[in-house]
Amino acid sequence: MKRVLVTGAAGFLGWNLVDFLLLHDFFVEAVVRPGSSSNERLLSHSCLHIVPLAMEEIVHLPKHVTEPCDYAVHLAWDPRRTDFAAQRASLSSTLDLVEALGVVGCQRFLGIGSQAEYGATDEVMDEAMTVQPITPYGAAKVAALHLTRLRAHQLGIDWVWGRVFSVYGPYEPESTLLSYLARMLRSGETPQMTAGTQLWDYLHAEDAAAAMHALFLHGKDGEVYNIAHGDVRPLRSFTEEARVLLAPDVRIGYGISARMPTSMRPSVEKIRAHTGWQAQVNFADGVKKTYRN
Repeated sequence: MKRVLVTGAAGFLGWNLVDFLLLHDFFVEAVVRPGSSSNERLLSHSCLHIVPLAMEEIVHLPKHVTEPCDYAVHLAWDPRRTDFAAQRASLSSTLDLVEALGVVGCQRFLGIGSQAEYGATDEVMDEAMTVQPITPYGAAKVAALHLTRLRAHQLGIDWVWGRVFSVYGPYEPESTLLSYLARMLRSGETPQMTAGTQLWDYLHAEDAAAAMHALFLHGKDGEVYNIAHGDVRPLRSFTEEARVLLAPDVRIGYGISARMPTSMRPSVEKIRAHTGWQAQVNFADGVKKTYRN
């Protein structure tokens, strides 16, 4: 049985990935922050080992994980995207993780990056374009990409990087647009948002988990991949589809000025070509799975 170490295992993406891996017969070493209420999401399972270890202490990982892992997926990251100190700390702990994986004995590292690495652009976002991050979060992720690739290869660890775009699904943060819309619509209130003219892409968490699985199995060593659906259309098209499914008699208030009204146009050609993965959950089905009570 293959062993996968997952950091941030009780978080939004982490929980969905762990659930997917257990269903597909992997043994999971789940690294979680000690004392977090989110840890209750991870139910007891014979193929799940909970590792209560904060990322600030990740250098001690070899004391908790005594068997080599075939794959490691790094999801843990401070969510305070504009906090420079927090992002620097996440970058530092990420490098500590790679060092610890070298001691534990890990064959392949999958780092999870973000659309924020690209910065503000209306161009199609493909992996070959020059990235221009505009937030501490995006910049820290770019730095992590380069430094972890270099160090992983020095330690003899295969390295792959996945840039995640907008994901929704079970346990998503309440601060996301779709989560907010669903709460407002179900309560009969009028949600307020931008004009929704910017292009967007939404990927269900089940598909995101399957993409990460495909990348640590089949992604090419040293390569970067976008993780997105590929269904790119105006944001308003998504929100109206959700409205009709959840509360057709409630209207959405469009027109609030966007802080950053840039579009998001990810290319998914590379991940499809290299791994065979493609999204399976269409937006309507994803909304029904996630937001209908």
